[in-house]
Amino acid sequence: MYPQIMGILNYTPDSFSDGGKYFDPALAAEHAADMVNQGADIIDIGCNSTGPGISIISYDEELKRLESVLPAVIDSVEVPVSVDTFYAECAEYSLKNGAKIINDVSGIFNTRIAGLVMQYDADYIVMHNCGGADKTGNYPEGVVSAVNSFFDYCIGESIKIGMPSERLILDPGFGFGKSHEDNYILLKNIGEIKHKGFRLLAGISRKRFIREGSPENADFATCAADTYAVLSGADIIRVHNVFAASELRRVINGIRGK
Repeated sequence: MYPQIMGILNYTPDSFSDGGKYFDPALAAEHAADMVNQGADIIDIGCNSTGPGISIISYDEELKRLESVLPAVIDSVEVPVSVDTFYAECAEYSLKNGAKIINDVSGIFNTRIAGLVMQYDADYIVMHNCGGADKTGNYPEGVVSAVNSFFDYCIGESIKIGMPSERLILDPGFGFGKSHEDNYILLKNIGEIKHKGFRLLAGISRKRFIREGSPENADFATCAADTYAVLSGADIIRVHNVFAASELRRVINGIRGK
């Protein structure tokens, strides 16, 4: 269905939205199955928190978490499972053990991870990230131009290694290295960063720039932002609240007559 819904599964004790809530293999697997029942097309597992004010764990600690949770989730769902990692070692383990997508938030095109993705006939998500969740990048020509330049670079690198266009997914990186204003400019102009032949992912759910109050109370704002993103060309929306996203999709497709 269009758009695809990617359900967020944080297997961490400290994620900004639901840290610790599913930090147990059985609870994580149950939540993954619930999200699929609500309409998720993809489950995205994150074992390393990248939110504001949180320290990044080492690859060996992330790998331990993956070894605990990935098999349980793979067994509990029939949709593709994505793993959110920028460590090649963790990507390799994930792909060997059933993951179909690597979601790399590092802000680079990692040729080692890209090679592994091709080896396992999987998909590779690359995200624009200039400074992480706690810093703001410098964009002399504007944030839209910066994201477009990064996407052009990633597409060029993917062509060099022979990666099919359908295997590369582009993420503008809402909330990563962008000011409050940058995020809104990027969302307003999201149609301008849509590259023909490549899927575009919008990861806006519960981000600081759209919410007031706690992350858990931001789902209405998320739906508003995601609706605009989808109508402007986003192919995948990455969300915490899958039921709300499914309702969003149902109504949009009803309006479109699909």
